Amino acid sequence: MNKTIKAVFTSAAAVLAVIVCTFFIIRQTHEDVLSKEAVVKKIEASYEGEVTKATQSKDKKTYDITLENPKGTYFIKADAKSADILSMNRVKAVNSSSMTEKEAEHLALKRVPGTVKKQTEQNRVAAYIIQKEDGETYEVKVDMEAKAVMSADQISSKDQQKTRITKKEAKTIAERETGGTADDADLEEHEGTLIFEVDVDLPDDKEATVKINAYTGKVANIVYED
Repeated sequence: MNKTIKAVFTSAAAVLAVIVCTFFIIRQTHEDVLSKEAVVKKIEASYEGEVTKATQSKDKKTYDITLENPKGTYFIKADAKSADILSMNRVKAVNSSSMTEKEAEHLALKRVPGTVKKQTEQNRVAAYIIQKEDGETYEVKVDMEAKAVMSADQISSKDQQKTRITKKEAKTIAERETGGTADDADLEEHEGTLIFEVDVDLPDDKEATVKINAYTGKVANIVYED
C-alpha cells in the first residue's frame, strides 16, 4: 500500500515538475518577445520607408511586416525577439524612371499653350514661366517623378504687367504700317519692356521686321531687308 502511494506521489510530482517547467519556459519566451511597436521602430530605423502593417505569428516567434518606400512594397519576416530580418521580398515595384526635361516642358505647354520664357528645376520639380498669345503669364510646375502637373497659376498683374495688345493685334499693326503680310510675331523683353517682334513678307520677295510696344501698340522700329 505504502509503495503504491509513494509511486502515485512520485508520478504526480514528476507531472507537476513538467508543468512548472513548461510554464516558466513559455513565460520566459513571451517575456523575451519584443512588442510590435519596438519591432516597427527598429525596421523603420534600418530601412527607408514606412511600415504600413505589422502582425505577430500565432507561435509568437515572428512578425510579418509590410514596408512601403519609393522603390516599392516589401514583405518582411522579422524575428520576434531580436527584430532581425529573416526574409525580405519586394512584392510590388514602383516605376522609378522620371520624365526628361523635354517631356516635362511638353506637359507644361499642354496645360498652358504659349511660349516658355523661363525654366527652372529643383528636387525634380520643373517650373515654367509661360506666356500665352493674349499676353497672360502663368507659372506651371511639373512633378518629374510623378509625371504630372502640380499647379498652373496665373501670375497676377502685381508680379507681371499684362500686355495691352494681343499677338493678332500686333500683326495687324505691322501689316498696316508696312503694307505686307505678317508671318509670325514673338513677344520679347527689351530693357524691361515687352516688345512684339513681327516678321512681315513684302512684295518683290522682300521682308521687314516690325517692333511694337506690347503695352501701347506703338511701333518702336521697322527694319527692312532685301
